[in-house]
Amino acid sequence: MLTPIDIETAEFKKVALGYAPDAVDEFLNKVIEEFERLYKENSSLKDKLKNTEEALEHYKSLEDSIKSSIVLAEKASSTAKRNAAEQAANIIKAAQIKADERLVEAANEKARLESEIAQLKGRYAILTSGIRGLINAELEYIDKSEELLNSVTADKKDDK
Repeated sequence: MLTPIDIETAEFKKVALGYAPDAVDEFLNKVIEEFERLYKENSSLKDKLKNTEEALEHYKSLEDSIKSSIVLAEKASSTAKRNAAEQAANIIKAAQIKADERLVEAANEKARLESEIAQLKGRYAILTSGIRGLINAELEYIDKSEELLNSVTADKKDDK
């Protein structure tokens, strides 16, 4: 590849009927300046292209990593949802079992209390019947005592 230095250091043979050396030198200086500018621009563009290609490779690598991360996140999300659903089902099942146990316990307690109430009602009936019997016996005793007292008192009045 031709460089600006190659152009600048190029030497030409002088011939008798050739071009004017000053005009050739002036033109060559312009060519050298333009070629040097284009050479630097080309070099700069090559560097930019290299940097852009490296950045593109980096971004492609990042894209692959992001895609992998998304796939892993989707799998993790799906697993978490499935686990949450299973856990919720287990919690509901356990709560239902506990509720059923409490209903059975409540029914047993209700039956026990109803039986106790029935026993207490029976004892109450027996006690009230017994107390009524005692009260009636005492009333009869009081009535007989009053009759006896009245008859004794009446006999004493008659004796006087």
